[in-house]
Amino acid sequence: MKYKSNAALLFFFILFSFIKAQTMEKTLSNLSQTAGAAYVKPVISAFGSNLNSGWVAQLPEATILGFHIDLKVAGMGSFFNKNDKRFSTSGNFHFTDNQAEQILENSGDPRISAMRTLDPQRYNQLKQDIVNTEFGVQFSGPTIIGSKNEYLKINFPGGDVQSQGYNYHLNPYEFAIQDVKGFLDELPALPTAAAQLTLGTVAGTDVAFRYFPNVDIQDLGKFSFWGVGALHNPGVWLNNPLPLDVAVGYFYQQLKVGDIFESHASEFGLYVGKTIGFLFAVKPYAGLTFESSKTTVKYDYSETVYVNDTPEQINVPIKFELEGNNNVGFLVGVLFKLAAVNINVDYKAANTSTVSAGISLGW
Repeated sequence: MKYKSNAALLFFFILFSFIKAQTMEKTLSNLSQTAGAAYVKPVISAFGSNLNSGWVAQLPEATILGFHIDLKVAGMGSFFNKNDKRFSTSGNFHFTDNQAEQILENSGDPRISAMRTLDPQRYNQLKQDIVNTEFGVQFSGPTIIGSKNEYLKINFPGGDVQSQGYNYHLNPYEFAIQDVKGFLDELPALPTAAAQLTLGTVAGTDVAFRYFPNVDIQDLGKFSFWGVGALHNPGVWLNNPLPLDVAVGYFYQQLKVGDIFESHASEFGLYVGKTIGFLFAVKPYAGLTFESSKTTVKYDYSETVYVNDTPEQINVPIKFELEGNNNVGFLVGVLFKLAAVNINVDYKAANTSTVSAGISLGW
């Protein structure tokens, strides 16, 4: 059991070595809610599909009372769509003091150029008015799964600003925000691991538990998850045995990643399987799953305000929910029973396709 726990922990450290919480928080602090949602969206469905995978490899026997215990370590990987590596969206944005300075330098208005030299106080007031005005902009760049060599671009289409009774026209301008880049650097799939205990069988039913205690991962914060579910074989209520094992199941799981992500996922499934052999056996299985997931994202957005004519950074709390693109999946897999050791692998075809594999000790 200690070996399996250490293996799962190592898996998580490998996964989150790609993501540093301090860098993630710094990245998101540059993004308003609209841009932040578009940036993290590709991993939301992957979180949900991973949580809803790897639960089922063996079906309960059609028996009123039996003994079954299975201790398993599973790994899941949900594949990203190559079209999700970049995003483009529009939204409102407050410029920083430095960005407002660049816009004024690019304005092309001779009044502004003269003001900078001849009337610095009036010029600074104009800059404050730009910082305090919310402008519509276009965001484009890599998502969280994009390239680490690409940066977020903010395209300001130009516009007018009122200051001290005068109207000033601002030319279009584009910024590159180097603190916002692809985190996973085009990683093809998001990996996750789980330690799982399955117990049964009572009235054709097995129950399964997933749990991982709070682990403080350097530069990320606390990572934890838990889950619970059950599988029931309705064949237990039939007078004649079925040629195949059948089961219906429901599973629920919650995952937290630092203070930024909190995911909830659930799955209802219909499963069939067949055992070929006894002590050494092959068990093909398949399933039709109906899934859902939702992730809450929280972070602080850094915004510039002027206090007594001095620019200061304040943190604006951002919180929103995103639903994963998880609905219907078709699962196919096979389990190899080698006495008390079980090894399985399966593939789930869905909007977010997922491969899972596991090794367990079971009786």
